[in-house]
Amino acid sequence: MSNLLGIVLGLVAILVGLVLLIAWWSMFVKALMAVVPILLIVIGAGALLYCISEIKSKKAMEDVKASSPKTKTEQK
Repeated sequence: MSNLLGIVLGLVAILVGLVLLIAWWSMFVKALMAVVPILLIVIGAGALLYCISEIKSKKAMEDVKASSPKTKTEQK
């Protein structure tokens, strides 16, 4: 019974959302115009921080490899 109720409520929510999207289209477009630049800034900053941290991590791994003593197989 609860699954059927969930399906019905989901369909009602979709229908109401579509009607409101059509009725408020101009406001929806304005909201997108406001949100998209902010999202681009946040996503760009996140990507930049991720790439910088990856570069630092690679550098640290290279430093650890260079400072570790070589094993017998690496000396041959």
